[in-house]
This record gives sequence, structure tokens and C-alpha cells, in this order.
Amino acid sequence: WKRMSFSQKATFRNLFRYKKRFFMTIFGIGACMGLLLVAFGLRNSISEIVDKQYTTVWTYDTSVSVDSDHPEKLQKVEQTLDETAGVAEHLAVKQNNIDAENAGVTKSVYLFVPEETDNLDDFVRLNSRTTKEHYELDDEGVIITEKLARLLDVKAGGEITLKRDETETKTVKVAAVAENYLYHYVYMTPALYQKTFGEAPDYSAVFLRTDNTDEEALGRTLLSIDGVTGVSFVSDLQSQVANMMKSLDMVVLVLVISAGMLAFIVLYNLNNISIIERRRELATLKVLGFREQAISRLLITQNVWLTLLGVAVGLPGGAGVLYILITALAREYELSLAIGWRTCIVSIALTIGVSLLVSRMVARKNKKIDMVEALKDAA
Repeated sequence: WKRMSFSQKATFRNLFRYKKRFFMTIFGIGACMGLLLVAFGLRNSISEIVDKQYTTVWTYDTSVSVDSDHPEKLQKVEQTLDETAGVAEHLAVKQNNIDAENAGVTKSVYLFVPEETDNLDDFVRLNSRTTKEHYELDDEGVIITEKLARLLDVKAGGEITLKRDETETKTVKVAAVAENYLYHYVYMTPALYQKTFGEAPDYSAVFLRTDNTDEEALGRTLLSIDGVTGVSFVSDLQSQVANMMKSLDMVVLVLVISAGMLAFIVLYNLNNISIIERRRELATLKVLGFREQAISRLLITQNVWLTLLGVAVGLPGGAGVLYILITALAREYELSLAIGWRTCIVSIALTIGVSLLVSRMVARKNKKIDMVEALKDAA
């Protein structure tokens, strides 16, 4: 304390002298910081899973629906695809909704059965999210996605029950748990499917990898193939997600504006109260020879310290609120906290920016203090 300058002593003395305002300011700024962290973190978390799903897990670019009521048409469709310009590679798959159950928990999943497993990596990659280990489908067990494994409380080597209807239930072994971000999947080979359900899989879709940039023309060509009932492009799904992200950007903007207004109102009102209560003190400093710039620096420095303390409170608080939101939202998706250093820096910079703006506005009020009247009122 003895080594501190007069200005430093005045700053810290005023910080701790008015305890109610001290805590109100810190929690107000902390709430602002937390809102900013939630806004940016929520957007990053959602956009991150979409990017990873479409680049890391799903590597096909087109899906063709096939008339499953006439299985004989599949072979003709595949033969035609071999001759279709722009189609580099294709894979027939069976993909339908069933229920997966374990430990009393039931989840709706997509059962995914590829016609061939040799080139499955060209369309869907089955890897561990943490170790990056690559998994191959075999006839000994199924591969399930990570979020499903967590919800069903099952690990590699365990078992789950597959239910196609209320009367038909089959138990299968879980061979591995793979990375995935959207929905729940159970992958199995055609041989294991036939062994489990006693029938050959009926393939209802064909995944494509194309080298044709004109999707509209390719779509017309594919729809003209006998047996093809629909065509969807991954780019269309990405466009839908992009539109969804625009809506989310509005939510982020509202949260950012709300956070800024909260910090502004809290700081402005509390600083105004502080100026009114300390009129005599500030007038005395002027009488003693302190210039208005020096007194303004005292007020700004005090706000800077309060802002830094508020940021320190808001960082863990915002992360905690974001975690609660993501946990509530991540029922069908693999969401994780996406609070990078950029998010933190932007949130801190905006919070400090609002604080400095308010400090400048309040510091001007110092110039309007009438020293004689202030000292008379105090007397």
C-alpha cells in the first residue's frame, strides 16, 4: 500500500468503499460478458457440427431414392448410373428408421446397410472422434454413432436391442462407436442384417459421388432413370443449413445488443450515482490542484478495474450457461462447447468497449461539477 501512488490508492479505495455498487457493477458486466459468450458460442457450436458432418463424416454429394417396392429395378438403376455422365461412383444402401434400446432407454435411429463395404469410405467415414482410429464394418457386430452410445449407455463390446416393430426385437453386438454429429445411426453389413432379421436387405437409396457441377442438369438426368423416385443433393442440405444459420445470426444479434444495453445501463446509472455521491470529494480534488483530465483518468481507471473483474466473473458464468443450453439442445445432435480464443477475445473487447464508452460519457460530467456549490452542499 505504501508503494502505491495517490491515484492508485484513490482508485482502490473507491472500489471497495461502496460494496453494493462494487458487486452490482461486477455482476452487471459479468452478465454482459456471459450473454456475449453464449451468443457467439452457441452459433459456433451449431455451425461446427454442420461443417464436420458434411466434410468429415458424409463424403457423398448426391442421394438417389429408388422404388423399394420393385427391387429388380435397382440393378437397372445401377447399370444406368454406370453409364451416366457425371457420376463417378455409386453405392446402394438400405436406410430406414428403427428403434434402438438399452438399459430401458429407447431411441429412434437410422439403420444403415451398404450393399458393398469395400468402398464405403468413399461415401461415409467411420472413425473415432477422439483417437481418429478408422473402423471397418464386419459381420460380427454393428457400429453405432457416438451420441447414441452415450444415450444408451453402451460401449464397444456391449449389446443393444433393435426393434423393427413391437413384436420383433433383435440383439446385436456393438463393435465400435463412430464419430457423428447429426441424428443417430446404426451401421451393419448385409450379411449381419440377413443373419439378424432373416431376410436380405432391400436397398431403397443410392449414394453418389459426382464430378458434374451442373446439378440441375444431373438431377433431370437421374430422375429420367426408370426406378428413381427422387434426387437430393448435399449442397441443397447445406443451403438449408445456411438459411438456418442466418436465422441464428438474428438471435446472436439480439443477444449482443441486449448484452451491450445491459452493460451500458448498469455502468451509466451506477457511475452517475457515484458522481453525485462523490461531488464533494471530486470538488476537493479540483481545489487541491488536480486537473480535470487527471480526475477523469481516476474515474476511467476505476471502471476499467471493475470491467476486468466483471469479465473474470462472466467467462465461467457464460460458459456454464452455454453448457446448459447445449445439453438441452443436444438430444439428436452431437454438440460440444465451441468457445475458442477468438470468441473470448471478441466478447472481452466488446465488453471493454462499452465500459470505455460509458466511462468517457460519465467523465464529462466531472467538468460540470460546480466546486463552490458542491462544497457548500457538503457543509
